[in-house]
Amino acid sequence: MSNMEEIDNEILNEIQWTFPLVSKPFDKIAEKFNISSDEVKTRLTKMKRKGVLRQLSAIFDTRKLGYTSSLVAMEIEADKLEKVAQHINKHPGVSHNYEREHQFNLWFTLAVPPGANLQTELDKFSKLDGIKKVRMLPTLQLFKIGVKLDMIDTKKHDVKPSETKKEIKKVDFVATEEDKEFIRQLQKDFEIIDRPFLKAANVLGITEEEIFEKLRHYENIGVMRRFAAILRHREAGFTANGMIVWKVPENRISQVGEKLGAFPQVSHC
Repeated sequence: MSNMEEIDNEILNEIQWTFPLVSKPFDKIAEKFNISSDEVKTRLTKMKRKGVLRQLSAIFDTRKLGYTSSLVAMEIEADKLEKVAQHINKHPGVSHNYEREHQFNLWFTLAVPPGANLQTELDKFSKLDGIKKVRMLPTLQLFKIGVKLDMIDTKKHDVKPSETKKEIKKVDFVATEEDKEFIRQLQKDFEIIDRPFLKAANVLGITEEEIFEKLRHYENIGVMRRFAAILRHREAGFTANGMIVWKVPENRISQVGEKLGAFPQVSHC
């Protein structure tokens, strides 16, 4: 790996974990890597064009916003799988959809907004030709959601439960219209420019500092998971991933789930 690529990967690692919530975040990143702000922006723009950097935005917890979601597994006739998958992908609540090597050969996530019924939305797919069986697998206990791709070669093989779970304040949250508009603006893909938060601040009629204050508050109460970069794993060089299902004794689920969630390589548990 060239020194240029190494710096690219170090920057990507940094902004997946923490992105500076300041008026000129790329200046802050530049300081850390002892390069100019313009070079940071040029490198990130290049990675965006290459498709490695998918998005730079706030990542919100849909459950805290009143959404209901579930993992769904379907057994579909092999010759009809692609057609069924295409129809399912049209649903606005479907975020991930994969073919897998299993009797249940299509797995996707489905989320519905407050007031909508998950089963009713799932039943809309039942008329599609080729579906043999359906299993809805909702989350009973959440241990981790957080896709962070370790871009530094020396760290990729360090497999141990090294992550600590972020403590969040448990408070009831009901989104006001003001909250909803704020979330709509902050989940958009941010531009790689000197002051990326300024556009959202102007649209919302508040200052950049008020944006940072609100984002920190949302993070403290778990409404926002983090403000960070999201990468496309294949373009970033991660060519394989797996879904692993374990049968764990009931009395050990919490213990095993917490331990698994602490592995950086585990994205969902």
